[in-house]
Amino acid sequence: MVIMKRLIYIFSALVLLASCGKNEEDKKPELTLEQQIIGQWHSVSNALEADLYIDFQEGKTFELYQQIGEGAHRLYRGTWNLEGTLLTGKYNDGEDWAAAYQVEMREKQLVLTSSNDTAEKSTYEKAEIPAEVKETCEVIVKSK
Repeated sequence: MVIMKRLIYIFSALVLLASCGKNEEDKKPELTLEQQIIGQWHSVSNALEADLYIDFQEGKTFELYQQIGEGAHRLYRGTWNLEGTLLTGKYNDGEDWAAAYQVEMREKQLVLTSSNDTAEKSTYEKAEIPAEVKETCEVIVKSK
């Protein structure tokens, strides 16, 4: 009887160890904040009351499609940088963004809060930029 109990304990321990090892293999590495923001996003709320799409690309470039009021979206291009949780950027003419943004991921949402005005907060959800927006946009080259 004692030998049987020991065998059951040993068998249970082996099964437990084997299942723990399997779970470790199944775990995916956690993405960094920089990896999480890469992709196409659509604004679901923003201080500008504008229709915004932004594509953060792997080469640290971006395309921002912005529509305020009527008419076509305007396309702005440039580069972005993330240090810790602070997102900064420059347009393709070298002009800095008007503000830097604190980045926060909430479930499947990207929340950007202006470092100049914490009331200026934009919330984005992952969404492919519609072909119509890309095809009909007005390309803007910002100038100083």
